[in-house]
Amino acid sequence: MPQDVTPATDRSDAGPPPYQRLLVNPEAPRGYVVLGAAAILVGWMITSVVVLGIQQGIRKDPEGTVSWLGLLATNLSLIVLIPLSMLVARALNRQAPGLLSSVIGRLRWRPLAWFAVAAVVTELVMLGVIQLGGVELIGGDGGSGIAPDAAGVIAVTLLTSTFQAAGEEYFFRGYLLQAVGALVRSSVIAVLVTTVLFTMAHGVWPWESPALFLDRFAFGLVAGFLVVRTGGLEASIAAHAANNVVTFVFAALTNSVGASLGAKDAPWSLVTVDVVKFALFGAVALWLARRMKLATVCDLPLTPAPHPGTRLV
Repeated sequence: MPQDVTPATDRSDAGPPPYQRLLVNPEAPRGYVVLGAAAILVGWMITSVVVLGIQQGIRKDPEGTVSWLGLLATNLSLIVLIPLSMLVARALNRQAPGLLSSVIGRLRWRPLAWFAVAAVVTELVMLGVIQLGGVELIGGDGGSGIAPDAAGVIAVTLLTSTFQAAGEEYFFRGYLLQAVGALVRSSVIAVLVTTVLFTMAHGVWPWESPALFLDRFAFGLVAGFLVVRTGGLEASIAAHAANNVVTFVFAALTNSVGASLGAKDAPWSLVTVDVVKFALFGAVALWLARRMKLATVCDLPLTPAPHPGTRLV
């Protein structure tokens, strides 16, 4: 006789599990999360080689520059992390569909919209501070004039950067956060580990550029904290997408796309503004989450329904 699968699959878990524990279920060994993370990375690397190889075959950007086609290829190679993360979580870890998105089994569109508004407003306000305050930008003066393919870069940014940001969030703050959370109970450790991995994945090392390392680390820390405190990826996706869209639209208008995408260092003044920006958005996002009474624990089955033809959501 089939038995119902309840969220309390760990004897040490009291009550419904929080977001970072949603890969813990009786259907798959916890060690599979390591294999799952490796599978996602291999799939991403293969896809990246194919996509970037096609782009290089069509047009190779000069050293230090990134065209609209190069930006499109980069974004497409990261967007694939969304289906890869979902596929691995479902097929290997036997997770119920939607639990990478949030504790209610899907993206919460209304909160996502509110977080997006807050993130865009925060980005624009801080961009104004940077411009009015004469804050030094990555690459010095931020370039000279408008990029020759500015229209293409802006179009690619508006059409794909949100999905590119979501791809990174589904992997780092989605699968990886839940993977580490399946191995350790502390949400603080899970957030710290995934934040370090996120920063390293951007090719930033503290001994090479302490400022840029802090910038990326601060974003990852705030994003991971928000995922745990809001019970889903909506706030982190909004913050990441707004940051990337505003950054690359501005870069297109100042001919600094290559400097922004391939940054190896950052001025401390700019990093200070960024850290304040991340903290400010985090505070606003938490306030919004409380106002909307967002669920932070899961009351759904953690594995797919046992009977064919039934759906979780």
